[in-house]
Amino acid sequence: MAGRLTPRSVEEHSDGGMTDESLDIYDDDSKKHGIGHRTIKGPPLEVLVNICPQPPYIKDMQDVRINNCIFMIRPFKYNPTNRSREPAPINDNNRYVDTWDEHHVRMPCSLSYISKRNGQIRWPIICNLLSNLKRKCDNHTATVEDLKRTIENCVERHYNMDCLEHLINEIYSNEQRSHFMSNVLSSVCTLALNVDILCSQPPPLLCIGSNRSVTMSQRQAASLLACAFFCLFPYRTGLKVKKEYENFQNPNFNTLYQRGPLEKIEKLKCILHYFERITRQMPNGVITFRRYALPDQALPKWGKSTKGLTAMHLTTARKIEDIECVLQVDFANKYIGGGVLTSGCAQEEIRFVICPEMLVSLLVCEVLAHNECIYLIGCERYSSYRGYANTFKYAGDYIDDKAKDNWGRKWSHLVAIDATYYRERTIQYNMKSIKRELIKALAGFHAHGRTPNDAFPIATVIIQLAAASEAVRPLIYATYGDKNLIESFYPVYDYLIGQRAQVQHLYRYLDQYCNGRSRSSIFDFILRTPVSSLGS
Repeated sequence: MAGRLTPRSVEEHSDGGMTDESLDIYDDDSKKHGIGHRTIKGPPLEVLVNICPQPPYIKDMQDVRINNCIFMIRPFKYNPTNRSREPAPINDNNRYVDTWDEHHVRMPCSLSYISKRNGQIRWPIICNLLSNLKRKCDNHTATVEDLKRTIENCVERHYNMDCLEHLINEIYSNEQRSHFMSNVLSSVCTLALNVDILCSQPPPLLCIGSNRSVTMSQRQAASLLACAFFCLFPYRTGLKVKKEYENFQNPNFNTLYQRGPLEKIEKLKCILHYFERITRQMPNGVITFRRYALPDQALPKWGKSTKGLTAMHLTTARKIEDIECVLQVDFANKYIGGGVLTSGCAQEEIRFVICPEMLVSLLVCEVLAHNECIYLIGCERYSSYRGYANTFKYAGDYIDDKAKDNWGRKWSHLVAIDATYYRERTIQYNMKSIKRELIKALAGFHAHGRTPNDAFPIATVIIQLAAASEAVRPLIYATYGDKNLIESFYPVYDYLIGQRAQVQHLYRYLDQYCNGRSRSSIFDFILRTPVSSLGS
């Protein structure tokens, strides 16, 4: 990004810490998005990012002997000099080992998936329907009506697919429509038809309190997403939802296909672009979904914590997904993915459609409990975008060239924590609510093992400062284009550093502010209240 840098101040904190810079950045991209100029405050981003090895080293797959780390691939060590190596399914000789129970995804290829209409096994029928559609694709005769009919016959029900039909028939050019209906759709059919061979076993469900992970290849994720494209996962949709799935998202795409606001079209463009990309070249990396619950013994006594405030970089210059080599925070819905397959189009939903492998988490993750988070590791980005909410637009291809760790996962770490949305200020500034948010944030920021390799910086928002400091992890506050938030908060942060504030002091500020009757902002309250007056 070319731009003109104008230094505004250079300071050194009284504790002899990192050099602190404050910059305004003017560039063409800012003007294009109506931002005008961009503001950066705090130590340089590169200083924080380079605190830890990039990517962080982890124990080799072959050396992992933990029952709650589940591999759908045969463990191997990634060799960057042999990038063409394809991870192999866990079971040999194209052998599918089924498990049909409440602890695993009920797969459409299971012989236990029986039609309630006629008592027949569904998979041979589904295979026949998909094979017929693929044959039409290969003969360049497939239509959107053929696609719609195939999906409905596979699941034995009718769907409204106005959004999908409108995109392919009316928005796509003749060339785009022909390419999708012939080449891309044929590939999606093949991926779904081979889900038993590619996956070789059902993925485990990551249920509340399970504290486990599932690791799979990007090809396996593509096969599962192809099944979602055809709405094949049983008992997850509408009135057919089984009780065991009542706290899970619907991973099938049927709700995305329904008529709705224009941003649904743009989200669908991103997902279909993903299928087009993997049709051109299937990625051969690895991804992991991990559910983590913060144990009770890890909960700090916030009001007595003597940990100092972490280093903090604040910027309007980048979107959170553009800051590499950090733990990025998804302020998520408690149901992972939020409204990504319906009408939602905020931070979480946008991230999931530009990185569609994240959608696999909807298939395996139960609703989040109060002390839980979900890590999504290695998911690749495929699409560029602009705008937000009802201005969101798919903006073409994106090449994700991040380095890989020794498991073959792209250096992309996202943690989903469900921050509560408060409509009323009086509810937000209530200590019960604040304690809940602190626990939730600490679960996401907690460095397992507490080694330097685990403590790479966090890219998140302002209210997480206390949790990041308790976890001893640098904080990057990315507020794309919103200068006011940075300008209003940075004097507070600088004041706290000058006062040598600790986590306990942040907690006491919040406690006194909540229990007082001040009509001023929390920032003003902090600025006029010395740390020494807080008591113990």
